[in-house]
Amino acid sequence: GNNDNNNDNEDDEDYPGCTNIFTIGAKSVKVGGCRLYLSLFFIGEANNPEKGAWRMNQNGDGGIDLYYKDATGALIVMFKEDAILVNRLGTSPSMDYLMQESSMLNGMLDQLDEIAMDSSINESDRLICIEGDEINTVRESLS
Repeated sequence: GNNDNNNDNEDDEDYPGCTNIFTIGAKSVKVGGCRLYLSLFFIGEANNPEKGAWRMNQNGDGGIDLYYKDATGALIVMFKEDAILVNRLGTSPSMDYLMQESSMLNGMLDQLDEIAMDSSINESDRLICIEGDEINTVRESLS
């Protein structure tokens, strides 16, 4: 896969100053359902650690933008049929931002882990199907 972390998406003119934090490769992603599920999670986290910490927008590409209150950084979550990509927008994010980003991303990975591994749901009905240990691999790359 193209999971090397130095692939700055400079050719992505929508978001200058964007770097890929991680990409979760999947066997399948139900894009609409997955986006809704994570939107609800992000809305629930928006006031963490304080009210108005994060502001969520759906972007034109059908992804989710999460803007942090100090405006030094934002998370751009993109959904494809076979992957979920998370990019950071902002060339000099604050320490505060980075701390909250880490907590938000770990929470997001927990959510994905939960729906990907839910054995009470047929694999073909899951919002995301992931092979092997993809989520733990991503989680380790964050720490």
